[in-house]
Amino acid sequence: MQALEALLARGASALAADRRAELGYGLFASGDPQFDSADYAPWIAQRHGEPYVARMRAKMGENVWFATGAMIQALGCSNELEPLIRQADDRCHIYVGSGVGDLPQSYAAVRTLDAATRAWNHFWGASAARPHGASSLADQPAAPPAAGSGDALAQNGPPTNPESLPVDSEERYQAVGAWDAYWAERSPALRDFLARYAEVERMTADDEERDQAHLHAIRKRMRAHQALLQEYGCPPPPWTQVSSKLIWNIQNSPAAQISMLLNVHGAAWAPVGACSTFGVALKCGRDAILRGEALLAITGTTDPRPDAALVSAFHEARVLPGTGEVNFPFTTLRGTHISGGACMWVLGDAEWCEARGLRPLVYVDAVELASDAEHIITPSKSGPKRAVARAYEAAGISAEDVAVLDLHATGTPGDLNELQLLEEFRGPATRVTARKGQLGHGMANAGGWELTALALSLRRGEALPIGVDPATIHPAIRQPGAIVTGAAPLPSGVGVKLMLGIGGLTACVVLRRAEASGFTGAPQ
Repeated sequence: MQALEALLARGASALAADRRAELGYGLFASGDPQFDSADYAPWIAQRHGEPYVARMRAKMGENVWFATGAMIQALGCSNELEPLIRQADDRCHIYVGSGVGDLPQSYAAVRTLDAATRAWNHFWGASAARPHGASSLADQPAAPPAAGSGDALAQNGPPTNPESLPVDSEERYQAVGAWDAYWAERSPALRDFLARYAEVERMTADDEERDQAHLHAIRKRMRAHQALLQEYGCPPPPWTQVSSKLIWNIQNSPAAQISMLLNVHGAAWAPVGACSTFGVALKCGRDAILRGEALLAITGTTDPRPDAALVSAFHEARVLPGTGEVNFPFTTLRGTHISGGACMWVLGDAEWCEARGLRPLVYVDAVELASDAEHIITPSKSGPKRAVARAYEAAGISAEDVAVLDLHATGTPGDLNELQLLEEFRGPATRVTARKGQLGHGMANAGGWELTALALSLRRGEALPIGVDPATIHPAIRQPGAIVTGAAPLPSGVGVKLMLGIGGLTACVVLRRAEASGFTGAPQ
């Protein structure tokens, strides 16, 4: 919190050019979180022991670790929080979503499976492609298809012979894969191997009645499988090569891991709403408290470090510039920047928490959602307006009450549309902020980081600068003076945050400063 507030007070940006080869050695600015699991290991070890830390390091990807770190930071803001969370137990809910999930784990699984499959097909296809003693692939006559293969190639013989293509060419590489797959499917030796493999899978323990018989059966099968591989001299089957980390890091894993670390038994799952996910998580927690189902709710988001494939996809969608420079909202409108990390808030029932000594930073007066029902990326006017109007009604405010309005603003031409559609929701003194030039587009996280910045501004009584040089504001913006360039005093303690998610989901959050609050930690 202190580092974030210092960055914002300077009007600085946390983004920098990415030096990876696949991203042009600096063509794309992004936000790479400074994170080391060693900073949080002592907290975990103190409560669960060193073996627990070792298991987390072995099984959990960075999405889980980022969320864990953010949660530990949040708890560190007040000594009373952790005991109260344990006291609430099953009335403490946990909602931690992600915009894109743990992409590195998915990519690692795909790469491993692809490499293992190529090696597998090459081994079995090599012998099947030379059943008549042919000296080379070029000497191989077409073979009849295997019974029941039913593919298109089976009607026309083998695919293109790789040896007919240029050495080291992409065409030859692809042709080798297709050739090996074709002949592996027709390998009698492979069919024999698979039949014997299945027999091994059917093995049971010698004594099914004894304790842990299932573990003995697993070990027995593992030994038999290893002996089978040695007998045939084949590489490991592809289906044995993908790490189980893929399933330990699915979307709900961060929320589940936090519930285990805190040993609380309330609902713990992952809401997903693209770039509006933090607002969705916040609504889940707030609504659970208002319904009386929860006293506390840990709400937040987590996303991986800037992934090269994701950066590339955004660039191809023409919403991410390849200049190596940071593009701030309301300026050149060239696009946004990908960031990774996490953001976590602890919400509480005001009466219950304040009776136990907690003092809030802000009150969450409203969270409303609406869908565009129009376009997957470009927001309509009616969709966001519905969410904002309902949020104002729920919070009992008018446009004149709003001191600061923080926009989704991604640094694209959509910034102009967003300013226009929100004109009726801001008064003459309302200041406008947008922070993706400072913090980047954290997919699910951006809304949370920006909402935290809004809460900090409300606490200070001044809107923190957004890093925009007034001289660079786009000439099409009609009221540039409303945009916060340097720190600006706020006329009231009400702030509004807009989040616009891919797919058309809008979240609008209304915050109110807690007057005379002595609390100096995470938002409550």
